Amino acid sequence: WRVVAQASSTVRLWTIQRVLRQSQRVLPEGVTVVLLADRGFADGKLMKYLRDNLGWHFRIRIKRSFRFQLEGQWCKVSEVQLQPGQAYFTPVVSIGKTKPCPNVYLAFAHDKLSDEDWTIVSDEPTTLQTFAQYRLRFCVEESFLDLKSNGFNLEASRLRDKFALSQLCGVIAVTMLFLILQGVNVVASGKRRQVDAHWKRGMSYLKMGWNWIRLAITQQLKIPVHRFLFNDPDPQPAFASKRQQEDALKREFTVLSRFPAS
Repeated sequence: WRVVAQASSTVRLWTIQRVLRQSQRVLPEGVTVVLLADRGFADGKLMKYLRDNLGWHFRIRIKRSFRFQLEGQWCKVSEVQLQPGQAYFTPVVSIGKTKPCPNVYLAFAHDKLSDEDWTIVSDEPTTLQTFAQYRLRFCVEESFLDLKSNGFNLEASRLRDKFALSQLCGVIAVTMLFLILQGVNVVASGKRRQVDAHWKRGMSYLKMGWNWIRLAITQQLKIPVHRFLFNDPDPQPAFASKRQQEDALKREFTVLSRFPAS
């Protein structure tokens, strides 16, 4: 992580690159990395850096103001008009008319359930699976809540000093890892209902780990120290409600074979 003191919410490219370089150094050799990012990271220079310098893949949501070149013609993302439930996947394109980023692919979809338009740029050919991959990014929302009202209440520290905030983030990072490891182990060992009353997992792994530590202290149970997270799929994805889980299974798309006229 890196604490940045600035007036704008927009983070400079070199700051992002520095954090990514540090991340690359601690990753195991031979792993495949796919960066999932929202529209704040939609930058052609960043995409080139990910692909050409780091050797990473990416799935990044882009703004409707972006321009892309398809078969020699420049188009605006907002000009692609899809009906609810439709999806379209481009062949190789370039995005960004001023400083184009070549050899990327776009995935367009209009989600019928949320009535939202989605546009994802990828360094690899896109399919419906591209949206499923990007959807994995939403699990980070759990972490935001854990840092705030659901856990550490970080904003209540009222710290404004960059160095002090960085030190605090270091302590929180280690604590988060410890608690998440506890929560994952609770689920894997079939003890989730002891700390989470929901029929389906409704708490974050950190919150379950927090509750498990409290339970272990109260009942004088042994608290194991787990060293690392496995890269297996989430055994019990969290859902806010049964309806949300059912809606996730109802998404259907008709894939268009031709470029949709505006």
